[in-house]
Amino acid sequence: MKLVKTLNILGLLDRTTIPHSLLSTLFTILLLSIMSSGCSLLEISQQSEGVNKAGTISGRVVIESGSDAPVTILLFTKQDFAPELERKYILQGDGEFRFYAEEGSYYVAAFQDTNRDSLYQQTEPATLYGGSDLFNATPVVLQPSNHVELDTLILKGPIAKKINRDNISFEIEQDHTGEVASLDDPRFSREIGSLGLWKPISFIDQVGIGLYMLSSPEAKRIPVIFIHGAGGTPLEFADLAKSLDSQRFQPWVLHYPSGLRLDIVSDYLVKSINQLESQYPFDNFYLIAHSMGGLVMRSTVKKYTESEHHPVIGLTMTINSPMDGMASAEFGARSSPIVIPSWRDIAQNSEFLTLIRGWPWPEEIPYHLVFSYQGGDSDDGVVDLESQIPLSLQAEATRLYGFNAGHATILTNPEFIQRFQNILDSSL
Repeated sequence: MKLVKTLNILGLLDRTTIPHSLLSTLFTILLLSIMSSGCSLLEISQQSEGVNKAGTISGRVVIESGSDAPVTILLFTKQDFAPELERKYILQGDGEFRFYAEEGSYYVAAFQDTNRDSLYQQTEPATLYGGSDLFNATPVVLQPSNHVELDTLILKGPIAKKINRDNISFEIEQDHTGEVASLDDPRFSREIGSLGLWKPISFIDQVGIGLYMLSSPEAKRIPVIFIHGAGGTPLEFADLAKSLDSQRFQPWVLHYPSGLRLDIVSDYLVKSINQLESQYPFDNFYLIAHSMGGLVMRSTVKKYTESEHHPVIGLTMTINSPMDGMASAEFGARSSPIVIPSWRDIAQNSEFLTLIRGWPWPEEIPYHLVFSYQGGDSDDGVVDLESQIPLSLQAEATRLYGFNAGHATILTNPEFIQRFQNILDSSL
């Protein structure tokens, strides 16, 4: 039992998410069976290696068209002389973008969606990196684990050379941002959450990633975005979502494979917020995060506030989050025969943690810091209090709240749910 807790990839796993028997079995395999020929272990290793070898293509967009319309940046490959979309990123104005991709040759384009219909018309300001059309553009060559920084993309007007089609939609099949779903959806099952931790690529292929709405969007209601932790799913927020005043708030849930590097997840969330704001304009939104999701949230706030944006972040909350990292994750990242990519970011003193913790929290954004403990213990059964409430975050927080509850059970704790309602009510 102590071994499992010590190696509990730093509390990134909620004990209600993955059965203890399965957790014990997995860690026994990782520690004692490095030579194992089990198919599942091999697939976990291959997928982790694939994520860790991903490179990045980044750049900046500057608008000189005179329009304040949102910008869509596209990353695609050329298949049989036709573009095949790999990724897209949306900005509300001038700003930076970043794509994660595997080794290969790519093309980058951007356009302003002046009529906000999520389609590209040839009359809209656009640009193609390295050329004026797909046949003469210079591809961006990405090597494993490398980073390519592009020259600034400037949007002035329409591309001079026209293509044969207009009203082109750029959508990714496995991106479910903006989709209305119910928490009863099988995609939110605990088994799928486990899949996302151990096999993130299979998660994306089979389920897809998304910022889902739990009800139809309404401009007058404030979006409350819930972010789960490692091995988790939106299902964990069922009681909190149900407690929201439906006249004033609308629950949205981020569903992502928690084995991914956390920078990838926060980039995706920033993109998704921008995308939904361009489709369903709203003035402000809230971010509520549990466990590892708190690290995703802080990274998201950092990136969102560093780019031009329209809606205001009206409230944030972390719940039992390892904000100061976890020693067990550091041990796992250093010593385990198989390293899940997200472990590297939760490890104490990781590059990711150093970046987001060294960034000063904006005073204008309310931050509510929630922690819990079990009986007389100095942790919630997973995350130490020192990591949940480090002194630097206590100084940044609007207020701290402590509860006698477990790491996962706090989300169903009646006292916490009542406090959660009071905090949201007083925020208006």
